[in-house]
Parts: sequence; C-alpha cells; structure tokens
Amino acid sequence: MNQIQERISKVKSTLIIEQPYFGSIASYLKPVLNEDIKTFQSTPSSFLYNDEYISSLSNEELAFILTNSAMHQAFGHSSRINGRMPWLWTLASDYAINSLLVNNGLEMPEHINYDMRFDDMSAEAIYSTLENEIDDDKHTPEQISQISFEHHKDEEIDDEENLQDMSEQLLNKAKLQGDLPLGIEILVPKLFEGKITWEDELYDVIEQAVKFDYRLFPVNKRYLSLGIALPALSGTKVKIVIAIDSSGSIDGSLLSKFLAEVESIMNSFENFEIDLLIADAKVQEHHILYPGDELSYTIKGGGGTNFENTFIYIDENIEDINLLLYFTDGFGKFPDNEATFETVWILTNEELNIPFGRIILLK
Repeated sequence: MNQIQERISKVKSTLIIEQPYFGSIASYLKPVLNEDIKTFQSTPSSFLYNDEYISSLSNEELAFILTNSAMHQAFGHSSRINGRMPWLWTLASDYAINSLLVNNGLEMPEHINYDMRFDDMSAEAIYSTLENEIDDDKHTPEQISQISFEHHKDEEIDDEENLQDMSEQLLNKAKLQGDLPLGIEILVPKLFEGKITWEDELYDVIEQAVKFDYRLFPVNKRYLSLGIALPALSGTKVKIVIAIDSSGSIDGSLLSKFLAEVESIMNSFENFEIDLLIADAKVQEHHILYPGDELSYTIKGGGGTNFENTFIYIDENIEDINLLLYFTDGFGKFPDNEATFETVWILTNEELNIPFGRIILLK
C-alpha cells in the first residue's frame, strides 16, 4: 500500500466515526491509481484517482470526493438515466450529491459542481432545470471534464448491487435511530415515500425493546467478507427469543430465509443473547446464541405445527422474556390464552386469523 492509499484509508476511518453513513459508503470503493485521468473517477467497485490531484486536497476535501464517488454508485447513477443525455445526467446527479454533502457539513474542494439553488432538489428535478438552460450555453459537456464517471462494466454489476444493498441497510438503521443524513430523502425521489419494508417493521419492534447507538467497534459482521468495516448497533443487551417453524408446510427456501434474517439480526447488534427455537409439533432444538457464534444448523422437523407446545416450552425453560419473534406460515394450533410477553408473528400469509400478538407480513 503506497502513501496515498494509506492516507485514503485513514480518511475513511475518520469519516466512518464522524459520519457513520457516509463513511460506510465511502469505505466500499477500493482506491486504484490511474495516471490517465486528471482528478478521479468511480466504478461500482473502485475509486480511480490521480495521485497529484489527491495530494492537492486536504483530508476533509478527500473525504468529500470519496463519499461523492461512492454515492453515485450507491444510488444507481447509471441505472437511473432513463434515456436522458448521459453527460447532463452526470452533472445533475453530481449537483444533487454535492448539495447533500455540503449541507451535512463535509468540506467541498474547489472546482466541484455545487449550486445553492439546487439544495433540496432531486437529481431528476435538477436535470430538468439544466436541460432548459442548455440553449443559454450555461452548461456544456466540457463542464464536467474535471469530474467524470465511467460507464459500468457488465462484470461489475454485482458490486453495484452489493453497494446499493449496503446503502439501504445503513439507511434503515439510521431511520430507526432518527439519524438520517440531512436531506437524504431528496436525493432519490420516493426513496422513503410509502416504503416501509417488513424488515423495517421488524427492526422497529426490536428497537422499541432495546435502545442502541452506532459504534464502530465491534464492526457489523455482515460486510466483513467484502473487506468493509461498518458500524454495528450497540447499547443494552438484546435478549430475545426467536422461534422458527420447521413443520412440513415450510419448504427449504423459506427456512433459509428465516435463518438469513436471524443471522442479519445477529450481525446488527454488538451485544445479544438469543434463544433460538426450532419447532414443529414440539420444540425440536434449542440453541442459545451469543456474539461471535456461527449460525449453521441442519433443521429438524417436518411434522405438524403446534404453537401451544412452543409457548409451554418457553414458559418452562426460558426466563426474563421481553420479546418473541415467531417465523412461520401461521398454520397450526394456537394457545388458548394470550402470552404474557410481547409476541410478533412474521408470517407468509396475511389472510390468517391470529388470536394475539403483532403481525409482520414477510414479503
């Protein structure tokens, strides 16, 4: 690793502490030296840079362009072009992203596309404004020669999807914290409008029982395989019970989805104790999960479903229950009496009559 790349790494580390969302996004792109460009470019997986240009920037300005590059990829810069003129769409997207960064306190370098009149405007709205000004010679393709963005390469599409998925996960967690970057909902129209996913609802339930904050260490293990250190959610110990329906009506793909969400919960909190129950007509397995544990089990079951026996097992074997999450298709025998602890049913069928507890529809 050369001096420039070491400096980039240090700037990313500082940014992830001071601005967790922006720092996490910026950490995704790998720095690659390219002397054929004047300043910098981005692809779905790389931050290409000219070392003389980087040397001319302060650390704060470097943080700005690292975040700018990653944001173009995270919000689908190329995929959202929809027949627009490429050079003008690049300019509009750049104005929108830079407005967001400036208004969240990042220090803008010289010769960056920023105009105060575009604050609180989406890239689509900015594009319409710029398109109307072309005849006035206010904007030309040469205006963006200092900051250009390469076309996505076909083999890098998975990188773009990974980054977009990571961005959405981070935004979901920031929403739960009430700590979204100022104006982020404007960057992409309808980013939050009417979009409350079942995962959002699930994490909201957990958040009601557990108060937590962003911290860099320990890191969120979900993205460690990509070489990225993202902030985990920390605070009081997350102590919950999770039951997974392993009856014959649950196929392998649905079981895998249930387990994947359990793993996502484990990766999102730094301090937890989860009683994981695998149950059909009775509880077949009981595992207690702690930080650092791996989730890899061969699911036993395949019979009928008797929720009543699961609740009896919980009453007899688990103490101090705040929350039960039950992943199931909802077909089975329910207890006659309502549970004494909060119960959330994560269901695949919205037309079922559940006698008690909250329902989240898994989509």
